[in-house]
Amino acid sequence: MSNSIITATTGPQSRRSSARPHQPSLAYRSRALAKEITKFRNIIAELEADISNFNERALAANSDAASAREGLRYCIQEITRITQEELQGNSGNEYARALRSYNDYSIAHPNDVEGIRSRHSEATHLHGITNAAIQEIIKPLSVEAQSKLQLLSKANEKYKTLNDDIQALTWQKNDLQNELDTMTSEYRELTINQNIGQGKRQRKSKKRGGAWTAKYKKSINCRRPRGFSQKQYCKYGK
Repeated sequence: MSNSIITATTGPQSRRSSARPHQPSLAYRSRALAKEITKFRNIIAELEADISNFNERALAANSDAASAREGLRYCIQEITRITQEELQGNSGNEYARALRSYNDYSIAHPNDVEGIRSRHSEATHLHGITNAAIQEIIKPLSVEAQSKLQLLSKANEKYKTLNDDIQALTWQKNDLQNELDTMTSEYRELTINQNIGQGKRQRKSKKRGGAWTAKYKKSINCRRPRGFSQKQYCKYGK
C-alpha cells in the first residue's frame, strides 16, 4: 500500500486572513474623537485660567514698578533741591568764597606756590564740610531712593518674566485651539456620515414585504422608477 501525500484542509494554514486592515466604525471613531475634543477643551480652559492669573500678576507688577518709579523720581527731585539750597546757604557760601579766592590768587600770584596751596586746602576743606552736611540731610532720601530703585528693578524683571510666560502659554493655547478646530471639523464630518448611514439603514428596514430579491432589483428601471421606494433605491440603494 503506497503512502500518498494528504493535503490538510483544516488547521491554521487553511485559514484565509483578510488583506484589508480592520477599519473602526464611524460610531467608534466619533466616540474616540469626542473624548479627545473634551480633553483638549479642558487643557485649553486650564491654559486660559493660567493666562488670566498671569495677566493679573503682570498688571500688579507693572503697578508696583510705576509706584517705585514715581517714588524714585520724588527722591531725586528732593535731593537736587536740598543740595541746591545747601550750596546757597552759609556753608555753601563759605565754600564759594574760598573757591573764588583760590582761583583769583592763582591768577594774580602764579609763582606763590605756598599761597596757592593754602587757599586750595581751605577751599577743599570747606567743600568737604558742605558736602558732608548735604549728605547727612539727604541720607534718608538716598536710602529711600536706593530702596525704590531695587523695587523698580524687581518689579520690571517680574513683569518681563510674567509676560514671557503669558506669551508662551498663549502660543501653546493657540496651537491646541488649531488642533481642536481640526478635530471638531473631523467630528462634524463623521457625525454627518454616521447620520447618512443610519438613514440608509432605516429606509431599507421600511421596505414592504421584507428584503427585495435580486431579481426584483434587476427589474427596476432607474430611468423611470415607479413609486417612492424605487426612486429612493435608485438614488441611494444602488
